[in-house]
Amino acid sequence: MLLFLSMLETPEEQSKFTKLYETYRYLLWYVAKDILKDKDLAEDAVQEAYLTLTRHMDQVEEVDSPRTKRFLVTIAKSRAIDILRREHRIEVTEFEDALGDISGGDALDDYLAVERYEQIVEAIRNLEENYRVVLECRYLHEMSEKETAETLGLAEKTVNVRIWRARKKLQQVLSEYREA
Repeated sequence: MLLFLSMLETPEEQSKFTKLYETYRYLLWYVAKDILKDKDLAEDAVQEAYLTLTRHMDQVEEVDSPRTKRFLVTIAKSRAIDILRREHRIEVTEFEDALGDISGGDALDDYLAVERYEQIVEAIRNLEENYRVVLECRYLHEMSEKETAETLGLAEKTVNVRIWRARKKLQQVLSEYREA
């Protein structure tokens, strides 16, 4: 934890980080372990989550708020999924297949036909965290919407809405790439 504290600029941030660490470390470990099914990898995910938190301390207002709890759980889930992907070396050779029914005869459909999947993956990685995570689960890891909801601890309807919104945002980003 000293390494993380050394990355923070002010004593107030250090104090807040310490409280966050002490309050949520077991919850984050449990969330990561539930995804990874491995104690050591879960600990790695939690450490990566806290490292990420050091770069986003400005987004945390109150330590004990539900918003803060959701924010930290989202980071931990994302890091756990990243580790899962690394450990299993999940690679998508044809991103068009992984995206499946995402295209709908619009700019995204045209983009898929012309551009390489690495650019699409990069566009997904630049989406907001809550949109990026559902797309990665659904299309890169080929989870059903129900599995995605269970993995992320969300209602299936919430996952459906986030996927729809993420697709719209992704279409906008890819349209901008085409115009540039």
